[in-house]
Amino acid sequence: MELKKSYKGFVIWLIAFLAVMIGTVFLPIEDYELMTRITYNIPAIFVSLLAFIILKTENVYWYNGISFEQAVAAGSLRRREYAGRHFKRFKIFSDVFLLFSIVAQSLGFSHWIDFAVLFGGIIAVAISTVKIEL
Repeated sequence: MELKKSYKGFVIWLIAFLAVMIGTVFLPIEDYELMTRITYNIPAIFVSLLAFIILKTENVYWYNGISFEQAVAAGSLRRREYAGRHFKRFKIFSDVFLLFSIVAQSLGFSHWIDFAVLFGGIIAVAISTVKIEL
């Protein structure tokens, strides 16, 4: 696969993310805790979606610290492996967070616990990807 430098897919992803976040305002849900949990799950899912898009397009230069030139020089196989390792970590986190949110909603936990798990988890997963090399 020949890599062409473009951020078009990233911009489309960002617009879709913002549209979905704004769209949650119009959901006919009156339960504040449930609405908050839905809103918290969107970033977790969309970060996984972005990692999946990077995996499929091999646009690993969208990740911080990788230049377009480095991505081209690495070759397709290494780009896919690199992107795949990122996707796997973010996908596991978004799946676990969704399950956690369902359990937390069922047990009546405060949404602040979800908030801490979401941001702590995303930061931890992002830091864990630092050691992945192209």
